[in-house]
Amino acid sequence: MEEEKAFPIDSSGFEFFIIMLSKSLKKLRLPDKFAKVLAGREPREVKLREAGSGRRSLWDVKVVLDADGHMYLGRGWEQFARAHDLRLGYFLVFSFDGDAVLTVKVFDMSMCRRHYQRDDDASSGSSSDSSSSAETEVDDAPTSQFTIRLSGCNFLEKQQQYLNVPLEFHEAHGYAQRSKVLLRMSGKSWPVTLKHTAFRYGWHQFLVDNRLTVGDTCFFRALRGSDGEDHELKVQVRKLDGSFVE
Repeated sequence: MEEEKAFPIDSSGFEFFIIMLSKSLKKLRLPDKFAKVLAGREPREVKLREAGSGRRSLWDVKVVLDADGHMYLGRGWEQFARAHDLRLGYFLVFSFDGDAVLTVKVFDMSMCRRHYQRDDDASSGSSSDSSSSAETEVDDAPTSQFTIRLSGCNFLEKQQQYLNVPLEFHEAHGYAQRSKVLLRMSGKSWPVTLKHTAFRYGWHQFLVDNRLTVGDTCFFRALRGSDGEDHELKVQVRKLDGSFVE
């Protein structure tokens, strides 16, 4: 049998995927074939970045080898996983650039890729005049805001459209006991039904009325004092051209 050839260490674009399992949060085992690629020249640490975030958002993660030669992402991985809200069953695609950097694409249970707020997005939002005026009426606690970049999954047929709410936000505001929320944008309000962990009925109308499209980034923030039956969220949208609408 012909011996399998290993990829050279300086080759870029080496890719592999991993499905998040129950034990993947503390440390993440990398494919044995990838370990063979680096055999004898394994880095002590790698830098992780979410695809599209640029080199400003790098996470230092230790590389660990066990007695059997299996390679793991160790210290630093748990912080990356929590910051990106990685959960059981999520599908991760890694690309190695040959210079100890692993770029990660995250796909959630909807089978669509997740997009995260970039550092430059956050700074752009905070410097906007309309954003700063909204700060006085929204809750700035970490669990009172979340960001979603709209993808094709959010624009299905009318009766099937939905938007998944991050679990941490869902639990912090008791959404399991609520039946609807109120989205506020451009001086108007849209009642939206909650089903499981998602915005459902009413979400389509919100998209249509505000002319939202794939690639738009939505910033959701809970309004202070909105603890009644209708939990109110202030919505700000960053369009593809960089302009803001709220």
